[in-house]
Amino acid sequence: MILKNEQESMVPNTPMAFNLSLIVPDKEVKNIKIALEAHNLLDRRVKISPAAPKASSEQRTNFVTISPPCHTPHSLWGRDPKRESTGLLRESSSHLRCHESTTWFSIPTVFEVDDTDSVISHAEVTKARDTVLERIGIVDQSCIGASVGSCRRPDVNEQNPLVLAIRESLDLLKLKGVAESAIPSFTLDKCRWTYTVYPPMLLLPSTFFSKESSHQLLAGPLEPNLPEIWHIICRKLNVTHIAISKPIPAKAPNASAALEGDASEPNILRSPTDLTPVYGEFGEANLPPTEENFQRAFWVSTVQNHIVQVWSPLYTMFSRGNIGEKTRLLKLLSPASASGAKPLLRESSGSSAVDLYAGIGYFAFSYVKAGLDKVLCWELNGWSIEGLKRGAKKNGWTTKVVLEDGQERDPLSNNGQDDAESGNEHLLIFNESNCNAAKRVERLRSRIPPVRHVNCGYLPSSSGSWDVAVQVLDPLQGGWIHAHENVGLQDVDRRKSEVVAIFRDLVCQCHKADSEAYRFHVECQHVERVKTYAPGVTHVVFDIAILPDRLR
Repeated sequence: MILKNEQESMVPNTPMAFNLSLIVPDKEVKNIKIALEAHNLLDRRVKISPAAPKASSEQRTNFVTISPPCHTPHSLWGRDPKRESTGLLRESSSHLRCHESTTWFSIPTVFEVDDTDSVISHAEVTKARDTVLERIGIVDQSCIGASVGSCRRPDVNEQNPLVLAIRESLDLLKLKGVAESAIPSFTLDKCRWTYTVYPPMLLLPSTFFSKESSHQLLAGPLEPNLPEIWHIICRKLNVTHIAISKPIPAKAPNASAALEGDASEPNILRSPTDLTPVYGEFGEANLPPTEENFQRAFWVSTVQNHIVQVWSPLYTMFSRGNIGEKTRLLKLLSPASASGAKPLLRESSGSSAVDLYAGIGYFAFSYVKAGLDKVLCWELNGWSIEGLKRGAKKNGWTTKVVLEDGQERDPLSNNGQDDAESGNEHLLIFNESNCNAAKRVERLRSRIPPVRHVNCGYLPSSSGSWDVAVQVLDPLQGGWIHAHENVGLQDVDRRKSEVVAIFRDLVCQCHKADSEAYRFHVECQHVERVKTYAPGVTHVVFDIAILPDRLR
């Protein structure tokens, strides 16, 4: 690739990089960095550095630059600053007003600009910037600048532990007499060097290898030496297992056979049937969730917001891209929140939350961390429940599991399967369909704090649980339902109106026998864009407030 005005100054064989960098105001640097990291788009080889919003004459010699505007009249993330003052990506102010005193920073990305014409144009940089910003969920793309330049990047062999490990293993193979022609010299240049460590596992993204290099490294002449290569990588990165991730399938045969990978019905267990173990003993696939199998399984962990989460990667999923929503819940529910979102604050008299799709505790743990007195969880996957229990224990929280056995069991009596002193547990976990949640909660109302929050965290749509969510809210005080949906980028406002209308109908059906004094008002107080789910599709959360008129 050759940049404009740079043809004569290029030095042959000099390692150059032509990835996109975003030009961002200082107040949004941390937020956009987190968003890029969540989507594996941040270039960790290059430091974030100050950058003028408009390139100097010297910079314009080496860069094609899109300058951000001197004044952005509305929210960077496309939201109403008067009604939304909390949450990740809006920590200081969503109403950006950039002036001469604003400090700008250049954030490097791994996104490569198309160089088919050997010259990078302004239009190509604009297109690259818009693509990256759409992936991380920024609506107003004109508020951020971008540049593509010929800056020399640090040698990846000096920066990336994974590159060092692969190079060391390939050099060792040469010393052992493996023919040099059998070693793919281009592998280090064509691999995508993003990865994640969930101790003690190294997780490589599905795009880790280009098609050609993947074939030569995994199925070519080096295949007999792969165990030694993986062993060196494990030693260098201080892990014991390696896997390659693939997307969680949206469908599977049924609840009992979702681990088998068929794609005929919704994958309600959210099972990672496309995870590919590469090195280490992960255990047997399709094992039932029994105590013996739990002890034999391979478990990993991570820490987000000082909360430990644990799961078995062969049987359950984990999405680090949800950290923004987890952080937002902590802020919205914290008594110390300065958000001004008074309705979402925890009452001094105590409150409970219900998580209708608990998983390993993705969002349930945020409710406990925020200080809610009790969280009631519904989850079908026994492997996820075991991860939830293990994670809760590491965080110092108590749990109790209630099994669905057809009996009218009282979950707060000693007839249940106790993991803590009866009735005092932080998390009460029901291993059954959430269709039973309304009946369960109704029996418990006199012995638990009012249910003020219900989390419906299922994609592509949680609409199947909304009627239950309305029923489990406290019948006198009401509360908030956090409804997760996949929505087209251009359809968020339309879908918001539809969701509010649906909840109004459900509330009317649920409270039709109540007197006028308890008429409920329904509104969407906030729409949170969590992450890009697919091109043109974003994962959003609708905060639906259902409150009696007398409490509004």
